[in-house]
Amino acid sequence: MKIFKIFISVCLIIMLFTGCTERNNLSDLSIVEGMGIDYDGQKVTITVQTLNLAKEGSGAEALSGNVTMNTSGTGSNISEAIESATEKLSKKIFFGQNRIIVFGMGMAENYLHKNIDYLLRSSDSRSDVQICIAESEAAKVMESKENDALVPAESVTSLLDIGEKSGFAADITTNELLNFYLDKTSDIYIPVVSAEEKSVSVAGIAIYNDERLVDILDKNETFGFLLLSNKMKTGFLNISSDELGEIGVDIIRAKTKTYASVENGKVVLRAKIKADLMLDAVEHGYINTITAKHLEDVENLVKEKIKQYCNDAFSVCIEGQSDCLRIGENLAMRHPKDYDRLSDNWKPALSGAQLEMDVDCKFKKINENSKGD
Repeated sequence: MKIFKIFISVCLIIMLFTGCTERNNLSDLSIVEGMGIDYDGQKVTITVQTLNLAKEGSGAEALSGNVTMNTSGTGSNISEAIESATEKLSKKIFFGQNRIIVFGMGMAENYLHKNIDYLLRSSDSRSDVQICIAESEAAKVMESKENDALVPAESVTSLLDIGEKSGFAADITTNELLNFYLDKTSDIYIPVVSAEEKSVSVAGIAIYNDERLVDILDKNETFGFLLLSNKMKTGFLNISSDELGEIGVDIIRAKTKTYASVENGKVVLRAKIKADLMLDAVEHGYINTITAKHLEDVENLVKEKIKQYCNDAFSVCIEGQSDCLRIGENLAMRHPKDYDRLSDNWKPALSGAQLEMDVDCKFKKINENSKGD
């Protein structure tokens, strides 16, 4: 018994010392806030955005403007590129604070499966890191000043988060991406951003067929895609009327329920969309001249616009045989027998899929400032 106690004590001591050896002082680490990954057909280049803990000044002065720095590294794969950047920084790179991973377009088009493998297996990867694709090079996104934000990478993540809820961008984390990738029938989709020197903007959603990028949804298709996916909570639409001119309509609440089934040998996705509206701006006339008939007409215009955007998004996905709308997964939940029958040969079944929509739009509010000429 005494020998057993000694053995346990020795094991505990070894574990304690092992824990101490893994600890690092903050000053010994390069804390990553964002990482860009580019591929030129031969080599991988990573750009890490790290906190600049050595920035001069104190107090408010030290926390004004950009408090990050960018460092690049190159290698035959991501791990080698990170090692190269580490050598330049002379400090261990710490990914525990990382907010976003940006894939360059070259990487997204030609090297995606290697990225997925990195996200699956690397100890540096975290499940809540956001993922996006740069319209050109990922390094340009990392180098953007984002209007002198303290941490530009954080500003980009906020853009994607707000954008998804508002109908103009997607917000995908590492965990969600891997779930889509590992699902038998689902395909992945990733938001695309465009970088300028001073700011980053949204440039659509890239949709995939297995590991192949097949298309990038435009602004209107992105709106429809997010609505069909029940990701969008609020939004804005411009509607044209012969009598009222240009009309601005806020979607103050949106909810979508989808139901997949097999009907007459075809896969059908039924979407029930409910949108509560607020009249925001009217080009011709004043708000007190708008009648109930006007509002009903605008509601119908909004309904048709929503149907158009959703149909456009659905068509692009189906033509590319991309199930990023997760129709197969929906079918598995609703009709498991049909799913089992079709899932082994899902792409041909998906190519003939149809969308049926029931859209309910009602005005709930009228902005008192909604007046034009």
